[in-house]
Formats: sequence, C-alpha cells, structure tokens
Amino acid sequence: MKVHRNTLLLLACLVWGAAGFNILRIGVLAYAGCLSAGNILLSALVFTVFQLFIFGKPLTPIKAKATLRKNAVLR
Repeated sequence: MKVHRNTLLLLACLVWGAAGFNILRIGVLAYAGCLSAGNILLSALVFTVFQLFIFGKPLTPIKAKATLRKNAVLR
C-alpha cells in the first residue's frame, strides 16, 4: 500500500494538533484557579527562557547537515 507524502503530513498535523489542543486545554483548566500577577509574570519568564535558549538555538553542524540532506531529497 502506497501513501502520498502530503497525506502523511496532513495526518501528522491533525494528530499533533489534537494532542497540542488537549495539552493546552488541560493547562488552562489547571491554571484557572491560580491566576495572580506573580504567576503570570513567572509564566512569561519561563516561556521567554524556553523560546530563547531551547527553541531559538542556532543549528548545530549535525542538524544543519541533516536539514540540507532532507531539503535535497524533497526537491
């Protein structure tokens, strides 16, 4: 059985989107009783740290090589 790459990508997007929505819903429900200025400030600080130092890292040579190889295969 052969499945097109775009079909798999769409399926993966739907699954990860549903999972992300579920995590967001759980977080909002759990956080609703704890709203205060300090908690909101701390949440913004944690988000900023993750955004800058975890997700914002430049590509390492291994990741860059894998990205180039993947892009070459897709073309």
